[in-house]
Amino acid sequence: GVVLPSAGEDKNWEGVDSVLLGVGHTLVKYYNKKKLPEKEQVLMPDTNYVSFFYAFDSRPPFQLLARSGYFCLGFASPSKGVEGGTPNPRAVLTHHRPLQQHNETFACSQIHYISTIIEKEDDPSTVVVGYGMNDCMARLVEVSKREIVRLLFPDWGMVVSTSS
Repeated sequence: GVVLPSAGEDKNWEGVDSVLLGVGHTLVKYYNKKKLPEKEQVLMPDTNYVSFFYAFDSRPPFQLLARSGYFCLGFASPSKGVEGGTPNPRAVLTHHRPLQQHNETFACSQIHYISTIIEKEDDPSTVVVGYGMNDCMARLVEVSKREIVRLLFPDWGMVVSTSS
């Protein structure tokens, strides 16, 4: 769980001492696909998927308390065609279809979808996130709870508890 400091005058946080975590997904349009050469347009999707964390009160009515900005989950390796683990013939597709937005290319696939998030069994300060990349591969990645808190509450001095 995440233990929160006093939120001062904000009535939304009155009585809240910990939050539950969720992850959302949304589509973002590739806005200038028509500017690409025609053979590249075929490989570029009309949309990209990005994720965001959200925190909500653990008690009814489960009020939404915070939402992170958009993020994507990166490749296992910076080398094209190398994703680590058991060789997958579709691994090459993950690097050939990176996330591109506003004339910037990111080091992650254009499609990723988080399907699992669970506290790591032997380390309560870490979660394990399971996700798919470009509908071709599945990956697991460990993420520090502190990093999630930083994304959700960039202006607060949060304390991450070690209790479930």
